[in-house]
Amino acid sequence: MIALLRTEMTKAVRRTRTYVIALGLVALPVVIVFALNARGDRGPGRGGGGGEGLFRLADQSGLLVPAAVLSIMSGFLLVIIAATFAGDTVAGDAGWGNLRYLLMRPVPRGRLLIAKATVAGVLIWASTLLVGLAALIGGVIVFGSHPVVVPTALGAGVTGFQLSTSTLLLRVLIGAAYVAFGFTALLALGTFFSTITDSAAGAIGATVGVYIVSEILDAITEIGQIRYGFPTHYQSVWETMITQNKFSSEMVVGIVVQLAYLVVFGTAALVWFRRKDIRS
Repeated sequence: MIALLRTEMTKAVRRTRTYVIALGLVALPVVIVFALNARGDRGPGRGGGGGEGLFRLADQSGLLVPAAVLSIMSGFLLVIIAATFAGDTVAGDAGWGNLRYLLMRPVPRGRLLIAKATVAGVLIWASTLLVGLAALIGGVIVFGSHPVVVPTALGAGVTGFQLSTSTLLLRVLIGAAYVAFGFTALLALGTFFSTITDSAAGAIGATVGVYIVSEILDAITEIGQIRYGFPTHYQSVWETMITQNKFSSEMVVGIVVQLAYLVVFGTAALVWFRRKDIRS
């Protein structure tokens, strides 16, 4: 199994697509940092500039920049990247005609699928952490590393609470890990779609489509408690660690929901792939 994982990881990392994605994930946070800095120079003062949510606080300390960047990138760009890695697990090899030769090796289909999904998961985590690291380095260089005073109502100018540098670092790390884990359902869905089609683009598109539909339906409050089972419902609950100085219990529920999708669609992917008729 270790040798199989090493082979699949080497193959995935050496692809040109992986380098392009990594370059983009480093460049975009840097651009956002410069944009935040420019906004602060034009605005009435640090921490009081425009923007919403975490972006109102990001220029107070470079330690907050990763949280602000992840809060916006986790809603779309990282979804596409994660879907790309997940949807390409099986369909990519099938599309190139390599899957039949892979299955000629004395390796059970289930083990091969688990290895491919594991590599995709590692790349998803690496992508998320790379965004946070690039934003952290850029933010600290431009804004420095300082404690942050968070007003009880952002922009209201009232006394709030202070987060020390060590607290900020710890909560940003927890937030980045939660964001990365929040793509577990996407990984399971993408892997499942990848086993039922020979088109990587189709699997990626279906995975992204599910997440878009999930976000649209989640915004319709009239649906009621059904929304609590959507994979994107608990996507941003980690932000309360910074904006409200509390760990939301919904983070635990969000983790359980992600694990439920992993079990259901991961099992479905294994069953389908084991019975899949490989003709090319």
